Amino acid sequence: MLKQFLAACVLGLALASPASATSVLPLQLDEIIDTATTVFEGACISNRTEREQATNLVVTYTAFAVKDVLKGSVQGATHVIKQIGGEMPAGEMSFHVQGVPSFAVGQDYVVFLAGVSSAGFSSPIGLGQGKFSVLQDAAGQQVTNGRDFREMTVRMPAVVLPGTAAPVPRLGLDNFKQIVRTRVGGAK
Repeated sequence: MLKQFLAACVLGLALASPASATSVLPLQLDEIIDTATTVFEGACISNRTEREQATNLVVTYTAFAVKDVLKGSVQGATHVIKQIGGEMPAGEMSFHVQGVPSFAVGQDYVVFLAGVSSAGFSSPIGLGQGKFSVLQDAAGQQVTNGRDFREMTVRMPAVVLPGTAAPVPRLGLDNFKQIVRTRVGGAK
């Protein structure tokens, strides 16, 4: 019991270090796709935050209704991920790790997940970089993770983006999924 407590304290201190400790270099889209073990489009259907008994850490479980699997596999129509941090119900306790993304219930996403750790954690690749929100606008369903697709696809010459040199903050969902599927099919 003492060993678990000490391990939780060390992990907590490591995660509570300055924000630069959770900084992540910008990833290219090909790196996000290639590194992910599982990629799916889904709607967030729930978030549950609790204090995990085994580690004494605050963790959040996010469930998605899976609409389309682009890489890897998910078991069933619902996929649940576990991430460190979150806010306990009724404001009992919160633990936020900068960069760990949150998901809004009812919102659609394309999520690029790393493998599951031995402790059951699974977060998007590059923290928030592997979380693409699906938005509806006049052009239809679009995806974005807040970065410029022109910059993210510079090493992917087969990807044709609209316009000339202007930033491309959003891509059509179907076009984006085709880019992912093409890369997965041709990935080594």
